[in-house]
Amino acid sequence: MPNEKRRNDLILFTVMVGAFFSMFDSGIVNVVLPVIAKEFSKDINIIQWVASIYLLTMSALLPILGSVADSIGRRKIYNLGYFVISIFTLFCGLSVNFEMLLVMRVLQGIGGAMVMANGLAIVTENLPASERGKNIGILASTMALGSVFGPPVGGAITSLWGWRSAFILTFIVSFLGFVLSYFTIPRDKKEHKFKFSQFDFIGSFLLVIVIVSFIYAISSINKIKLNDYNFTISMLLFALALVLFIYRERKCDNPVVDLGLFKIKSFSTAVTASLLSFFTMYTPTVLLPFYYQRVIDLPVQKAGLYMMAFPIAMAIISPFSGKLSDKIGSYLLATSGLVINGIALILLANVKMTTPLVLVIFAHSLMGLSLGLFQSPNNSCIMGSVPKQKLGIANGITQLIKNLGMVIGISFSTALFSVFMNQQKGIYAVRFLTSSSKVYYIAALISFIGALISYSRPRNES
Repeated sequence: MPNEKRRNDLILFTVMVGAFFSMFDSGIVNVVLPVIAKEFSKDINIIQWVASIYLLTMSALLPILGSVADSIGRRKIYNLGYFVISIFTLFCGLSVNFEMLLVMRVLQGIGGAMVMANGLAIVTENLPASERGKNIGILASTMALGSVFGPPVGGAITSLWGWRSAFILTFIVSFLGFVLSYFTIPRDKKEHKFKFSQFDFIGSFLLVIVIVSFIYAISSINKIKLNDYNFTISMLLFALALVLFIYRERKCDNPVVDLGLFKIKSFSTAVTASLLSFFTMYTPTVLLPFYYQRVIDLPVQKAGLYMMAFPIAMAIISPFSGKLSDKIGSYLLATSGLVINGIALILLANVKMTTPLVLVIFAHSLMGLSLGLFQSPNNSCIMGSVPKQKLGIANGITQLIKNLGMVIGISFSTALFSVFMNQQKGIYAVRFLTSSSKVYYIAALISFIGALISYSRPRNES
């Protein structure tokens, strides 16, 4: 069995590289945005699309590419995704203008969706089910480490050789990932051949409209008024496309998203809990940096350092929670994670000017611990509750829900915060603490609701 163990370790390591790269790349891109903005003479509202358009493209394609991989093989899609990322990451670094950079980021996002839609499914399909939670925990920890190392590495490289060198570095990492995956991911065991004539092109198109219109509306809510025509049209388009998509998928013989998966209670409760967890756990993402820099007047370097408390705590706890879920199941661990998250949000809601800094960092690290405690067991529950031939679409939905939760959490928290700030007058620090407190209390309530949903899942899930 040593050869089988070595094979399993290589498969896990290969997918770990992809997990690390996904967050490492995001961290690098975010930190170089101000430099790119200066070179191309773009303001923050325009330059943010360098980051957003990648997330938008990937989110729109995750379920579709997961479904395609279920039909034609995960290895093919996964390896092709790595290759696509590599090529267009290189072209990002060679972009001669802002428009070219945006197009390259869209194409890079297509490759990112290919990789993200299949990594977890490859691990679930090829490695022992008895170690699924542990392996998912390792992947979650690896992603957290990518979040930790991306910004400082990107900042250091950019300061030495410019922003293009950051993309060259990610090209090298992704190409090495492609070579590794080509030789280590086992050949697909296809049960049937993919036929383009049977592919649900209409459903896929409607799904892209649903996701793009929703994310656009939500990500813009903090910049526009609720009666703004752009927001209203986006939400109406989302609602119409969603109704048509559900109708189409129920009638289609080969739907791009099998809505029957949501009839599996373990799957539906875990997916709902996941959406609420990422929604609430990413609430402080924008607010905390402003607290550090504008309320207690810390330099940006220290603020960035203290923000690392979240991913470091998550990286530490994720492997242990995943391994433990293999023994005791997911519902208790996932539910506890959401309860702890709610408590951490309440701690942040009670931060005052006199609150010791160490307590603020502790509350934020407690949120990272709660996500580490929640994510691995919850993802294990999702992947263990669906048939093997549906692992690709299940993984695509899982990654999509994570992205949606992050977008909604950041956008809604900043929108609510802006509303509360505008209702008050006086010193900025006092207004900030009062407004952020209300946002954190609302997020804590949602986290506790998520805990109740998580606790309602069946106790006998694998």
